Amino acid sequence: MSLKTLAAAPPSGRPRPLLINDDGYSTAVIRQGAPIPWTDTTLAAGHFGQVRGLLDPDSHWIDVRRLMAAHLAARPELVEAMGARSRTGYPLRTLLGDEAMLESLLEVLGTVSHTTRRGLVLYTPSPAAWLSWAHQIAGSPIDAVDPDRADSASMYVAEWLGRLGELTVALVLLDARGTPCKTAERLDGYTSIANVAGHFDWSVALWHDGGIETAAGDPGIVVIPDQFWTATAEVPEGEVLLTTIPDSAQPEHVLDQLATLR
Repeated sequence: MSLKTLAAAPPSGRPRPLLINDDGYSTAVIRQGAPIPWTDTTLAAGHFGQVRGLLDPDSHWIDVRRLMAAHLAARPELVEAMGARSRTGYPLRTLLGDEAMLESLLEVLGTVSHTTRRGLVLYTPSPAAWLSWAHQIAGSPIDAVDPDRADSASMYVAEWLGRLGELTVALVLLDARGTPCKTAERLDGYTSIANVAGHFDWSVALWHDGGIETAAGDPGIVVIPDQFWTATAEVPEGEVLLTTIPDSAQPEHVLDQLATLR
């Protein structure tokens, strides 16, 4: 699956595919404030089934950092292992190489995709942001990430993505907004990630402060403002729509606004 596939035939039947970051909203409305059950296959499948019934996104939004944080909260031994060495990159490599987390992720996300008949958006930190976050979790924070270290981190990320090939992924979205990298991250600088995504026919994009950069040949992604869900706002022109529904949005208004996108 890829953005091209979605744009050609959105599963929801909308004229343009709609990718929804529903984490905050679904936590408030569906979970009544309880966290998304990332580590429980049955409960996660039930949650995303409700998301599909309520919002009907064209791909399910998977916040990989939140998913991993849920695992780390339950596994102090993994946090300890991440901090076992001071070498730059060691915490990230340890995190991404953990077999138990990988197996759980494959089971949970594979079940979610199969039962809801929707692909996945893997929303991840950019390599520089992920490197910085892993060091923070391990207790060895780094102030800034130079381009060479960001490139090394991208190889760890690419290796990890290469083990997710059985999943139905439409898009790997790397978030570089507010990145700790000393120079601006660019999609064409992460060829190792692009190569893995291309091998599986996934799309990959980089979200930076100026917008979302997609690869050559992929449909463009435009962002619907948050205000669309709480008041009103124009829907931008573009081939693929992406939006975040705020947790403060009123369900009745959200449903009305969803109807305008059909």
